[in-house]
Amino acid sequence: MSGYFSRVQLRRRSEMLAGDREWLAAHGRDGEAELDHALVWTLFPGDGQARDFVFRREQPGSGESRSGASYLLVSARRPVENGFFTVECKPYDPHLAAGERLCFDLRANPVVSRKQDGKAHRHDVLMDAKKQTADSALKKEQMDRAALEWLVSRASHWGLAVQAETIRMDGYRQLALPRKGRTAGFSVLDYGGLATVADAELLRQVLMTGVGHACGYGCGLLLVKRLR
Repeated sequence: MSGYFSRVQLRRRSEMLAGDREWLAAHGRDGEAELDHALVWTLFPGDGQARDFVFRREQPGSGESRSGASYLLVSARRPVENGFFTVECKPYDPHLAAGERLCFDLRANPVVSRKQDGKAHRHDVLMDAKKQTADSALKKEQMDRAALEWLVSRASHWGLAVQAETIRMDGYRQLALPRKGRTAGFSVLDYGGLATVADAELLRQVLMTGVGHACGYGCGLLLVKRLR
């Protein structure tokens, strides 16, 4: 399985046609995550296929401040340059060996499943941990521990053995999905650190397809780089 790795740059809004702005208003709605979702989908037009890409936005911003933002994508199909984006694209066919040491970055939607009324419901890992203790002095420590355990426990399913002591976690935020309802949304946390390849084939698969939830909204793209 191979695909494409791309960096796409959003054109300045002043370069967009009026019709393009109307399209964004109709499809992106008000949510930051929904707007990213709608914009990136324009790179894969017209064939009705299921999503076969993962992405992350490299520069923050919303509204007019979003002008010039860039996105990284891994996709099965080659993205098509359009009125919204310029595209730099190259073939992507990662080959790694068990035992290789890597640095990694991941923007994730860390969730935990809890049963409620006989059904499993997903909850934000950090907020779930916060509710588990009444001691306000311990809440931050509890949240950090839960976020780290989420990564460490799942990394083996991605073919990685992470070095827990090297992990950084930052950029936590909650994003709304207005189009899906008043209370709809998800959380985002950025991870980075060092790891060792435990299962090269499994890692290769997740590098192509992403990990976790909210992949259609800018989460799940796992980026790795060999340590020299």
